[in-house]
Amino acid sequence: MPLVIRALPSHWRSFFTAAIFLGLRKGELIALRKGDVDLEARLVHVQRSHDRDTTKGGSSASIPISKELEPFLRSALATTTSDYVFPGPDGDPLSRHSKLEHILRAALRRAEIVTGYRHRCRAKGCKHAETHLDASLRHCPTHDHKLWPAGIVRPIRFHDLRHTTASLFMMSGANPAAVQKIMRHSDPRITTETYGHLSPGYLRTEIDRLDVGAAPLAASLLLGPRKAFPEASPATPETPDSPANSLARHVRFERTTFGFGGQHSIQLS
Repeated sequence: MPLVIRALPSHWRSFFTAAIFLGLRKGELIALRKGDVDLEARLVHVQRSHDRDTTKGGSSASIPISKELEPFLRSALATTTSDYVFPGPDGDPLSRHSKLEHILRAALRRAEIVTGYRHRCRAKGCKHAETHLDASLRHCPTHDHKLWPAGIVRPIRFHDLRHTTASLFMMSGANPAAVQKIMRHSDPRITTETYGHLSPGYLRTEIDRLDVGAAPLAASLLLGPRKAFPEASPATPETPDSPANSLARHVRFERTTFGFGGQHSIQLS
């Protein structure tokens, strides 16, 4: 993301950075007014969209401003004389038909975040072109002119930045409940099922919370000398002081308890 932000035109950096760090929809960014930004409390109040007095979800929300985003918002507020944080050239709100995805794709191309390169001959009348994964120098087989490489950018939409926000949060190990609040998902399953798979270490971290002191136990059992477990005689009923109960206590189980019908149960500590 830093590469993309640096590759953006200077007057668009605050707009796209806010989109990334706040996860706002295009209409919500366009309709954002100065009174909606509280730098002292570090909150952005999302209350409306470009074509309605409410957000898409029909409710307002307050989203915290991260430390990375704060200087960009301060710059945007200081450089505009409009009531809007990100106005158009005439001070009015940006048109909802603004080709923001073109600006984003151009920045991706300048940052060389591409899927490959299309090498094209620039000789007059020559339409030769070939696609490669790298931008290494190549020549036209017809004119022997140098081929001009241009990066191929995935067909990303502006709304995909909202998905990027959720993905970055999840891959950073953020709590899914907090991500749901920031993204304003009405259903928590949208957050966990759509973006949870992007964090391969998340479940691993969570499952390690189940800690019953197994490491010393594994060391004593797996690394020490192995002893054969004594076989219980079927003809001799077990009693609370029998060897089986001593063995159960030795491996850190609770004392065996006698159930109904002569059956035994063991409770884990």
